[in-house]
Amino acid sequence: MKTIQVPMPSDQINYRNPTLIGLAASALLTVLVIVGSRNLEHFDSALFGYTVASVVAFGAIFFRYALWLQRPATRTYFLRGLQLFFQRKTFAANTANAAQTIGKNLLGQHFIFKRGTMRWLMHLLIMWGCISAALITFPLVFGWVHFKLEGDMGYRAYLFGFPLQLMDGRSLLAWVTFKALNFSAIMVIAGCAIAIHRRLKDRGAIAVQQFLLDFVPHLLLIAISVSGIMLTVSSMWFDGYMYSFIALSHQAPFGKLFHIIQRPASIGVELYQARSKELAQAVCPRCGTMFAGQMWVDDLKGVVRELGFDYKMENGHTLQDYCPRCKRIMRGLAYAGLPDTKDRVFIGSRVESE
Repeated sequence: MKTIQVPMPSDQINYRNPTLIGLAASALLTVLVIVGSRNLEHFDSALFGYTVASVVAFGAIFFRYALWLQRPATRTYFLRGLQLFFQRKTFAANTANAAQTIGKNLLGQHFIFKRGTMRWLMHLLIMWGCISAALITFPLVFGWVHFKLEGDMGYRAYLFGFPLQLMDGRSLLAWVTFKALNFSAIMVIAGCAIAIHRRLKDRGAIAVQQFLLDFVPHLLLIAISVSGIMLTVSSMWFDGYMYSFIALSHQAPFGKLFHIIQRPASIGVELYQARSKELAQAVCPRCGTMFAGQMWVDDLKGVVRELGFDYKMENGHTLQDYCPRCKRIMRGLAYAGLPDTKDRVFIGSRVESE
């Protein structure tokens, strides 16, 4: 068995296509802003900073996804996930599995709940705080949603220029609608406070944490949330004092709302794993145990080969054909210099035969 590694230098990574995809995504969002705001008729120029940050971040998301899909393992999961999802015979089951995954792991964060209640609450508050803020902020920033005063106390919301229901400005609905971003900010602040407290007290987290990666994102989220609440405080109780400065400070790291977008990519991975168990299973040539889906093993061989590794053996098998237990046994026998009585194998730099 030969082991050959051919690393991919950074200068061989294809940045051209991801860059073009990112630019196209930013251009598309710009067009949607113009169209959705009725040729900028309902666009608020005071929100120009938010719009620029959103357009840049939107392009960056597509750029990052395109780079991510260049990785052999990621590309295999992605393409195989699409192939499995759109299979005619299992499309209904796939849709049900995807809906279950979205409900449990994305919306309910059930996979975090298994690790602890407070940890689950922390993730839930931050996630839903950011999601609700994004659902409110982006349509307002892009001019897709705006409000008009009709009569003495009535406000009417417009979506893409089309009128919606008129609501009384003194009603509970109006109060919740106009204060919704503050509720989102409180959720984010509470979630980040729990996260920071955990990283200051939990020994396991302290051992591996880094200030730049583990504290700075939470501090930025808190700063954005607090400055957003300060905008409301300034306008309601201080006659707009320092409002412009607070607004500019609030806009500075506006791209923070995009940090939750990449998580849905895991849906394809879970679908792949679920369907792999239902298909033909790989049988270990040494002990005869079924240990994984044959599709998964074949894809793994392709990824390993694409990465520049060669694990072929003289008996015609590859190392990936063996179950984890036999791999450990074969490696131990090779290190000990003992023959494997069940097969003729080549491990490391030694040849062992019956």
